Parts: sequence; C-alpha cells; structure tokens
Amino acid sequence: MATTVPHAMAADLMHQLLGVEVSARGVQQMTERRAQLRTLQLHLAAAAYDRLDAQGLPVKHQRRPADAVPTAPTVAYLEMDGVVPMTREEIPARELTPADRARQRQARRAKARGGRGRRYRLVGREVKNAVLYRATDCVAESPSRDCITAKRYVSHLGDWETFARLLWPELLRQRFDEARRLVVLSDGSDWIRSVCDRLPVRPLLILDLFHVKHRLWEVANLLHGEHTPAARAWAEQQGSLIEEGKTARVIATLRWLKSRRRQTREAARLLADYLQSNLSRMDYPAYQRQGLRVGSGAIESANYHVTGARLKLQGMRWSEQGAREMAYLRADLFNGEWEARTRQLRAAG
Repeated sequence: MATTVPHAMAADLMHQLLGVEVSARGVQQMTERRAQLRTLQLHLAAAAYDRLDAQGLPVKHQRRPADAVPTAPTVAYLEMDGVVPMTREEIPARELTPADRARQRQARRAKARGGRGRRYRLVGREVKNAVLYRATDCVAESPSRDCITAKRYVSHLGDWETFARLLWPELLRQRFDEARRLVVLSDGSDWIRSVCDRLPVRPLLILDLFHVKHRLWEVANLLHGEHTPAARAWAEQQGSLIEEGKTARVIATLRWLKSRRRQTREAARLLADYLQSNLSRMDYPAYQRQGLRVGSGAIESANYHVTGARLKLQGMRWSEQGAREMAYLRADLFNGEWEARTRQLRAAG
C-alpha cells in the first residue's frame, strides 16, 4: 500500500480494510527496509552480469538469470525516457546566505520539521525508465489503437551508466539480446543513445513519431496562435511530410521560417536542429513497411503510472535515496512480482 499511496494514507487504509493498526512511521520504516533489500538485490545482480569485453561493452554470450524466459523474440521493443520528481538536498553551511540563516533560526523557534527554514534546496532529479515488450504482445484494439499485453519495467534515479547496468540483466532475462531485431523507441536524448552504445547488440533506433508531432505543434502554436485552425493545418501538413519520409523538406521550412517574434524563430531553429540530428532515425515509411511501431506511448504511460503517480504527487519532496528506492519498488510492483519477491527477500533475510 505504501508503494501505491503515501505512508499515512497506507496506514489508514490498512486499518479500514484489514483492521490492522500500524503507525505511519511504522509503515515508512517497513517500506524503507524492503526498498533497501531490493536495492541491494538489484545492484548485486547488475554486478554479477557486468562483464565487459576489451571495448568496454557487456559480454554478449554469458549465463542468464535463473528465471530467464525459454525463447527469444523475433522482434523486441525497448522504450526509454525519464521523468523528474522533486528531491531535496542539504545546502552546505558555507553556501548559506544571511537570509537562509535567519530562516533557520525562525524555523528552530517554530520547531519546524522542514521547508525553507531548513538547510535544503529543491532539485529535480530524473528517474530513467525502460519498458520492454515483444512484438507478439502488441494487440490491436481498433484500427488506430493497440495495447501491450505484457511489459517489463526497469527504473533508476541516477546516471545512465548505472541504469544501463541494471537494464542488462533484464535484457538477458527476456532474451532480447538474441532477438532478430531489437527496436529502441525514444525521444532521441543523449543519455539514451549512450545506453544503446553500451549494449553488445546493435539496436535499431527509431525517433518517436508522436514526440516529433508534439514539437511541431509547439512551433505551430507560436507561429499561428494556440489551437487555431491555421496552427492545426500547419502542424498536420508538416507531420504528414515527416511520415512520408520528407523530413528534409520540413527542416528547410523551419530554417527559412520568418517571424517577428524571437521566441518563434528560436523554437523553429531548435526543432530544425533536433530533426537534423535525428534524421537517421526517422525513416518512417521503411519502418511501417516492416510492420514496426513508431510511437513510444508505453514509456509515456510508464513515466506517469509507474513513477509519477507515486513520486510526483502534489507538494511531495523526496530525499535522493528515498526517490531512488521508491522507483525500484514501483517497477517491482508493476512487474507483478511483489509476492514472489516477498518470499525471496524473506528467504534471503
């Protein structure tokens, strides 16, 4: 429950639904203990499979986790993106201003437990997420919509190298390293490219088409007014050109775009640069002829439901360690392994 809702609410629900009385602090301590054990387990597993070759890449052919699936997929998908919850960090004493010290004194007099009076600053830290699934798990619900019947999640708050080490055992478990084609869908962020470069298998990188269209809409709204018919017509026209494989024409249009507003010109320039740098990942006609997905809706959903729904609640502020550990617990919960993990942790304990 505390992995789903805040600790105090979890304690209240346990009392109402189960008749079990546990304090909010007790719930927090139990949750933190489980999170610490799961963190240790994850990083030990990552270390066990972090064998590198002479080029510094993970060794492709190595033993697999004991619970590895029996068969490799023909086409496997890996979607990656990040979401940023708010965390707090202590301000070093040497960086405190006189106003900070005054707020501290005021907070001590008021016996405040946190907030501006304490030596903390708020920092947004990215939780990196990955969603893994097979092409055979994609089922059409309608001509324009499908659903994914089975997914696996990997989450980590921190640097991309640690995230890549945590991701590799899951790729081995799902036998994605043996897939005939591994497709990576993303928004083209540098850290995602770095993760892909670290993999011993060469994935096909596809830039998320819907992310591109969203950025086109941002420029269209600046150019023609928000949600106006002219903005819609411009965005749809440019989006259609990109789907047809004519991204170079869209880049040229953005380069020559004339506007009196500096903000509009700058947005057009940034989008043109973005499309140019991702041009090799935007052959959408070829991808669609091969029956490949071109949208990363699964990772957008994961950012919201797996991570954001617990870590980005209104007014919530985490320690860095607390946010990282809760991200691990949320991924474990959505992977459907909570009960099995409980038995495993008890046996290990």
